[in-house]
Amino acid sequence: MRLKVLGAYGASDAEHNLTGYLIDDWLAVDAGTLTSKLSLAQQSRIQAVYITHTHADHTRDLPHLILNRYSQNSPPLTLLASKEVMQLLSETMFNGVVWPDFSALTAPTTGKPAVQYRSLVPGKKFMFGDVGLTAVPVDHQIPACGVIVEMNGQTITFTGDTGPTSEIWKRTNKASNVVAVITEASFPNDQQTLADDSAHLSPQTFGDELKKIAIDAPVYASHRKIPFERDIESQIRNLRDRRARVLLEKNYTL
Repeated sequence: MRLKVLGAYGASDAEHNLTGYLIDDWLAVDAGTLTSKLSLAQQSRIQAVYITHTHADHTRDLPHLILNRYSQNSPPLTLLASKEVMQLLSETMFNGVVWPDFSALTAPTTGKPAVQYRSLVPGKKFMFGDVGLTAVPVDHQIPACGVIVEMNGQTITFTGDTGPTSEIWKRTNKASNVVAVITEASFPNDQQTLADDSAHLSPQTFGDELKKIAIDAPVYASHRKIPFERDIESQIRNLRDRRARVLLEKNYTL
C-alpha cells in the first residue's frame, strides 16, 4: 500500500498543507489538499474520496476536484461519508449557494454526473471493488467518522479529527495486518484545555490513546497547528513509545 500525504496540517501557509491523503493514487481520504497538489491527470485517476467530517480543512479542495472532473473525460467520482456527514455536505456545501450539486448535472464529455454520493452506515463494512471501508464514529465537535481501510491484505486506520475516543480503537485492535494508524495531535500540551474544548488531541492525550491501541504498528500524529509544530513534534518524541510518529508530507510505502 502506498500512502501519499498531500497535507498533514490543521492550517495552511506556503509550506504547510491542509489534511489530505491518497492511497495507491486512486483512493483519497479527506480533501483539504487534493487539487492544489495534484495535476489534472492525477486528479482524473481518483476514483473515490472518503470524507471524515465537514470542517473546511478537510473539504476545501473537494468542490474544485468535482468541477475539474466535470470538464474531463473521467468516470463519476464516488464521494463516501457516513450518513450524518453526507447530509451535512449536502446541506452546507452542495446546496447551490456555496457550490452546485454536481450529482444532478450531466458532464458534457461522459453523459454522466461528475459525482455520485454513497452514504456509509457506521460500523458496517462497505466494499468498493476489492477494498473494504468501515466508517467508525469518533469524538469531535460535529458528526465525524474515521475510516478503517482494508486493501490488498493490509489495513490502515484514519481517525480524522478526534478527541479521546474508543470505538475506532476497539475495531482497529480486531483488524488484521494493520500497517499504520493516522490520528492527530493538534495543540501542544500547554494548550490542553483548548484541545479538550475543541475535541482535539495534544501529545499528552495522543499518548493516552496509544495505550488503547494493542497493535504493533506506527501511529502517526497529523493535523498539527502550524505555530505549535515544533513543540508538538518534540512532545510526541518525548512519549518514548516507538510506535509514535509525526506524519510528514511525503510518500510512505506501508
